[in-house]
Amino acid sequence: MTAWLTIADARALYAAGDAAHDFDHVLRVTHLAVQIAAAEGADLTVVRLAALLHDLPTPPAADDDPRAAHHVRAAGAAQQLLLTRGAAVELAAQVAHCIEAHRFRDRRIPPQTLEAQCLYDADKLDAMGAIGVARTFAYAGASGSRLWVKPVAEIAGDNDAAGNDYTPVHEYVFKLRRLWDTLYTPTARAIGAERHATMAAFFTQLDAEMARSGYGVSDQEWQFDKGL
Repeated sequence: MTAWLTIADARALYAAGDAAHDFDHVLRVTHLAVQIAAAEGADLTVVRLAALLHDLPTPPAADDDPRAAHHVRAAGAAQQLLLTRGAAVELAAQVAHCIEAHRFRDRRIPPQTLEAQCLYDADKLDAMGAIGVARTFAYAGASGSRLWVKPVAEIAGDNDAAGNDYTPVHEYVFKLRRLWDTLYTPTARAIGAERHATMAAFFTQLDAEMARSGYGVSDQEWQFDKGL
């Protein structure tokens, strides 16, 4: 793989990953990132290392949301790991920037290099399409979330408000449906077009089936409608 990190090395680092951010996700992102980087003329070594390390599990502070700053913690851990394995300071810094800039929910650190854009795009592509839908439901199930709740109006804007009503639909309305428009590279946008359409069709159908199943009404309305 590289002089500093093999696939086996990377796999061992993800033993604590969650259902949606496991090593299978890392491998898919790495494949996509390298594909995009090759087409766009980016540095393959930087992109490959950043992709393999982008979701590196790191312990959050006691009062932190485990996912809230994972990109910052993973960037620091990846940079330190590469330095201890003999990578050049500049290479380690380039990889760290790619990882810091890959999170959708934190746009304060935009991808400033082509390599960072390749990683961002690859990670977002893996959150789209049938794979993205599957990952969203896997994460929601592991978190004990309900299957479907009508999303509050605020999340259609820039307010990531869900309270106790977080469901995969919330994730789609706030994040997933917007991903295609955030992609940087022409290569990723071409790949993402079909995935975006697949995902939109799924959630449209899900909403329709839930509406026909009586979801979203109160217990009193449900009992009245069913004659119970």
